[in-house]
Amino acid sequence: MITIEQAIEKTGMWTGRPARPERIASGITNVNWRICLDDTHETFFLKIHGPGTENLIDRELAHEATIKAAATGYAPQLLFYDEADGIEVYEFLHGFRSCNVIDLQHPTIRANILKAYKAIHSSQFMSRTKTGFDQLNDHLSRLKEIDAELPEDMDHILWQVSRARDAIQAAGMETCACFNDAYVYNYMVNDALDVKIIDWEYASGNDPYWDIAMFSFESVFIGENEIEQTLALYNGASDAATAARVYLYIGVACIVWGCWATYQSRTSSIPFDFGKYADILFLRGRAVMTVPEWDRALATV
Repeated sequence: MITIEQAIEKTGMWTGRPARPERIASGITNVNWRICLDDTHETFFLKIHGPGTENLIDRELAHEATIKAAATGYAPQLLFYDEADGIEVYEFLHGFRSCNVIDLQHPTIRANILKAYKAIHSSQFMSRTKTGFDQLNDHLSRLKEIDAELPEDMDHILWQVSRARDAIQAAGMETCACFNDAYVYNYMVNDALDVKIIDWEYASGNDPYWDIAMFSFESVFIGENEIEQTLALYNGASDAATAARVYLYIGVACIVWGCWATYQSRTSSIPFDFGKYADILFLRGRAVMTVPEWDRALATV
């Protein structure tokens, strides 16, 4: 992986200027830096692609999504991009901080995140589609290549996923530009409770309700009443079929990201306990799939 000094030089943005890097200790995929210019007090955000992430991330699609999301005003502007060396430079979001799970319970923050999603979903479309089921298939193929250990009940889990896939495909699906990654720290908020969504690396054309499901999962709003409340904020109303779709997607998304974390546990050099994270995600997926609401959602979607 390229060093921060090499990355600063490679951008050519601050040649001859006192560009001081400060490590940002967040993120579980890439290495992030704050670049401070002591002469003008400007600040920039610089990302270096994590080692091995090219096996997980379609960088061409991620770049497309980054540009399109920024065009809506709900994502930061990209200022420099070098795919070969894995460097991205963004405007620094002054006054914004990463959300936590408590923030996602705040009614205004929740409403503004869903407003951002609605604006992006209704105006942006991607050149390629990767549904949640496509994402899972990609992860399973990677895990097979490295002979990764999966849960003992994985066959049963995948059978439940196939039931959800068949039900949703029979009902039909429309696609748009989707974020596909509701990790809580990717939501940024300022004192006025304005929202930005960062890190569009896993974006693709997908069912917009996949994003709503992942947001519901990350904010722990996964009960039937809570899903209905979330859909009412997003759509202005909720209906039984859409709520059932979101519920099914929550279960599938847990498995998708459990597989992602399992792969990372075998390949990533970033100091994060991906194995434990995978265990938690598989547990949460089981919890969604082994209650009466799951079969009810299959029949309703």
